[in-house]
Formats: sequence, C-alpha cells, structure tokens
Amino acid sequence: MSEITATQMVPSRSVVDRSARTRLAYLDGWRGLSIALVLIGHFFPVPGINLGVLGVEFFFVLSGRLMAEILFIERYPLKKFFKRRFSRIYPALLVFVVISMIALSGTFIAFKWKAALTALTFTYNYAGILVTRAGALDHIWSLCVEEHAYIILALISALLSSRNRVIPLLLTLALLAMANGAVSYWVFGLDYEATYWRTDVHIASILLSASICLLKAEGRLPAVLKGPFVALAAAAGAVLLFMDPVPTPIHYLLAVPLLALAVNALDFSTPIFSNLLSSWPMATLGLWSYSLYLWQQPFYKFVYEQGISPWPMLVGVFACALCSYYLVERPAREWLNRNW
Repeated sequence: MSEITATQMVPSRSVVDRSARTRLAYLDGWRGLSIALVLIGHFFPVPGINLGVLGVEFFFVLSGRLMAEILFIERYPLKKFFKRRFSRIYPALLVFVVISMIALSGTFIAFKWKAALTALTFTYNYAGILVTRAGALDHIWSLCVEEHAYIILALISALLSSRNRVIPLLLTLALLAMANGAVSYWVFGLDYEATYWRTDVHIASILLSASICLLKAEGRLPAVLKGPFVALAAAAGAVLLFMDPVPTPIHYLLAVPLLALAVNALDFSTPIFSNLLSSWPMATLGLWSYSLYLWQQPFYKFVYEQGISPWPMLVGVFACALCSYYLVERPAREWLNRNW
C-alpha cells in the first residue's frame, strides 16, 4: 500500500522537485474508505453487494495513481523506490505471518511454513489457486498483485522515458488483462479466485488508473472529466455495477474503469466529497489501513466460518492492527528509510 503523496505534475520537467510533493488528505481518506468497505463487507455484509471485493478495487486504483506519479512523473530513483516499498510493506507482513502461524496453530485456519513462504514471497495469489489455500492468508493475494505491479511498472519506467509511449503501452496491457479475465471466467469457466486472484488479470485495475493519471499529467484528460462531480458520480456508478446480479466480469470491464477515473478526478472534486475524505476519521483510517487489512482476515474467518459475533472480532482487529501500526509498521518504516 503506497504512501499518499502527490506531485505538481508539470510535463516539461523530467524530474519533479521533491519539495513539490505534498500529502493529500483526501487520498488518505480514499484509503480509509477502502478499508472501511473491506471491514463492512467482511464483518457486516450488505445483501446484494460484496463490499470487501469492492474495497480491494478502491485500493488498487489508488495504487495505480500513486505509482504513476512516483515512477513516471517524478521519475523516482528505482533503487530508492524499492527500498521504500520494502520498508512500507515487508516488516508488518513478516510479523503478521509469523504471529498468525503461531497463534492460529491448532485452529481450523492453522497454516504451516509452506503457506507462510508463499505469502512472504508474494506468490500466494498463484499458489492459492494451483497448490493449496490457507484461509488466514487469503487476503495476501491482493498484496501479491500490487507487488508484481510495482516490478512491472518499474521495469517500464526504466525502459521507456517518453510518456507518449508509456500511456499506450499501459492501456494496451490493461485491455489485454481485462480480456484475459473475461475469457477465463466466461469461456473457460474458472471461478472467481482462479480468475481474479491472478496478476495477469487483476493488474488491469492498477494499469488503468496509472494511464488516466498520466493522461491528466499530460493535459490530455477531456475537460468533461474534470468536473466537480465526476469523482463522486464515477465512484457511485462503480458501486452500482458491483451489485448483484451484475456478472462478475462486468465489475472489472466497466466498474473498475469508473473507479480509476474517480480516484484521479478527486483533484477536481467538489469540496463536499474531498472534505469528507479529508476528515480526521477517514484520513486516520487511511493511515491505519495496511495494518487493518493484514489483521482483519483471521478474525473475519472466525465470523464467517464459525458464526462468532462480529463485534468482539472487530475489536480484536483494531487492537492487533494498532499494535502493528505503532509498534511495527511505522517505526520499522522510519528506521529503514533513515538508515538504509
């Protein structure tokens, strides 16, 4: 999950002045909204829509925007980029996997070192399909997709310096991934996990958002898409398209592009929407979102498969996540960024 920063996107500069980078509270709030959807979808499911799946898409399109800004607009040094990604993601993930493997031993969602290894090597999204599943680690598939996207986008940024060449490439790859998902699901009859856990399918969410971000930076985004209500309308349209009985591939063929547009149109959004996202509760949830996302999964499994009351489980989620954030995630990131 990427740090929430933005840059003054001036196409004529190959490297943006680092001092121009500012933290945008409404992007923290977008992350807060993302994790809120995941938590509601898992612990208090709403009939007719899988809010957990929708929340993950909110995360993905945000990552696409941020990666485009960092890699293609700022031209952030790749060595430093990967160090910062590691410091942001890995310490908290390592602690979560190790503690969960020990604490869940003997329970119905116990897992062993082989499953832990697939999580720690970011291969779980394929291993979970092809080899074996571990319920407490099922959510790691999305981290795998995101980490794979970091590598792919970093390679593209190293090989192509012209955004005029990058944008068509990203759009082409996104369309191929979307078509891959539709064919896998509709033609070959694969289930949701076997289709949409795969990076070769789900990277479309990240690539689409990155493409729109770069079009915006180049001043090539149509004026009609810069209106004050575009972000809100696009997000609302995406939510409607995620509702039953809309077929699953339509979620990713139509709804995800709307979400990609929404997160990039936040810069032009009506203050009502951006101020709501910038509010303290939403922005704070955004800061905690990665730790919350890591720790919600095993508690969710106890609610979903054992019928335990969601409220004490949700309290457990926040207790573990806040310990993770303040004792592991933030201090580890700060120490590694300062000393590495």
